[in-house]
Amino acid sequence: MELNVSSVFFHLPAKRLFRSLAVMLPVVVLPLSASASGLHLLDDFYLNDKAEDIRSLPGAFDCSDLYSGKLTYCFDQLRVFDVDEELLAVFVVEQKAHSVEYTTPLNAASYNTVLAGLRRKGLVFAHLNVNDETLDVLAGIQHLDRQTLDEQMFVLANRYDFTVPREYLFLDKGAFNRAYRQGEQNIEQWLTAGDSTDEQKKYDRTVIMSVSAEQITVTVSYPFVGTGTGIDD
Repeated sequence: MELNVSSVFFHLPAKRLFRSLAVMLPVVVLPLSASASGLHLLDDFYLNDKAEDIRSLPGAFDCSDLYSGKLTYCFDQLRVFDVDEELLAVFVVEQKAHSVEYTTPLNAASYNTVLAGLRRKGLVFAHLNVNDETLDVLAGIQHLDRQTLDEQMFVLANRYDFTVPREYLFLDKGAFNRAYRQGEQNIEQWLTAGDSTDEQKKYDRTVIMSVSAEQITVTVSYPFVGTGTGIDD
């Protein structure tokens, strides 16, 4: 059974949303590190890109002071989702890219545009937490038909104003479908099964979109790297 959890929740009238998406500009393309792992983080950054290559990219600056002194390079001129005031931070561990964090001020247009942009990247909802009310999509698909689950996701995402704190966990469509086929009962089980015998799992990334304090934050990482299923350089 191939799953396609495809609901998208917008807070703008459809005509306004269509106009805003129609004028989106292409994302700036940057050169990649020759030693990249091939595991995509966000924009043109990959897991294990070399720090020296990231540092040499146009517009890169050291922003470690913003992140408790952890080695981090930031970019504030990229057009990741083509909204105002975007900041992309690349976190470096042992001189290699480990994860990324994207931030932008929260408003109705940026909320809708970032959410739509994530969905266009082939990501599907795996878990929703809105104002401390949760819906585990991976657990729900075990017991509910797709239409009912879609309706529950839509209701939860739109029960409160978009400014209310929330967190959406996305997986790539292939990872979600594989977790379902292999009998993962819920997203917590999937996240904590670091010693899984599934060789493909080490290539699975998580994308978390959170809304709080008038800001949107998108965090991208590979949670199973370094848990016994590491990626070779």
